[in-house]
Amino acid sequence: MKTALSTVIYKQAHPYLQDLLNSVDKQTCKEFDLLIINDNYTKEELEEVSIEINKTVKNIHIHVEDISDKKLSIAGTRIEMLRIAKEMGYDQLVLVDADDMLAPNRMAGYIKAFELDKDRVFFYNNFVTEKGEDVFKSLPDTVEDIRTIAQANFLGLSNTGIRLSRINNEFLDSLNEGAAAVFDWYLFSRIIMDIGGGSYVDNAATIYRIYDDNTAGTTRDLSKEYDVKRTHYENLGKRYDYFKHLSTKLSELNKASLTLSNNHQGYWWSDIQMEDSYEI
Repeated sequence: MKTALSTVIYKQAHPYLQDLLNSVDKQTCKEFDLLIINDNYTKEELEEVSIEINKTVKNIHIHVEDISDKKLSIAGTRIEMLRIAKEMGYDQLVLVDADDMLAPNRMAGYIKAFELDKDRVFFYNNFVTEKGEDVFKSLPDTVEDIRTIAQANFLGLSNTGIRLSRINNEFLDSLNEGAAAVFDWYLFSRIIMDIGGGSYVDNAATIYRIYDDNTAGTTRDLSKEYDVKRTHYENLGKRYDYFKHLSTKLSELNKASLTLSNNHQGYWWSDIQMEDSYEI
């Protein structure tokens, strides 16, 4: 099976690119390709970056795809990344953000997981900080039910891998309906609802840079979480009655009375928890 590691590069994350490339080069298994999608480097800048990439990453086939002329949104570039990878014939795609790093055994862990568990549509691993601390307190062994990520999320575009052979072009086209800032949550919600579940890879990790420019941010901001969830539920509510239900319940909350949750696992958007007895 043909496997790629893919990332979207952009100028704002350039200070972190060399660290990412070093972590790719240090992978214990190199039986994969590196697919890099250029978001906003100019042609001249991309030439310099390509030299940097090829100087650092050895014994791995590298393909750089320039989509900067398309002027896509954050979500749009990620959808295009999935589309390009599929068109290039990759069966399996492991994802990493351009400002994060891979633990040395991450690709080996994913390649093994894809081979051993062919029923799973996606896989995921934990985030650790640069000091080696777990970002999430715990992660489930499997994700079978949408409720697992309906009110909080731990599946990002830097700690997951997707079996592309299970995803068709019609599905990719439909993802534009959820082209919001928190696209990763939308993407994996759609995969769970329409295609299938995922499993945890325990012998892999993503080294996560936590800072205020992350979409999720570093603070537990209830107002921001409310707005993210409102958009997320409304987008998914176009397709699924369950998310129409969550959207309605969210709208009924008194925003002024919201408080931080005591059962916070480090998951994104996990402070606003609603009672949920809806039968899917």
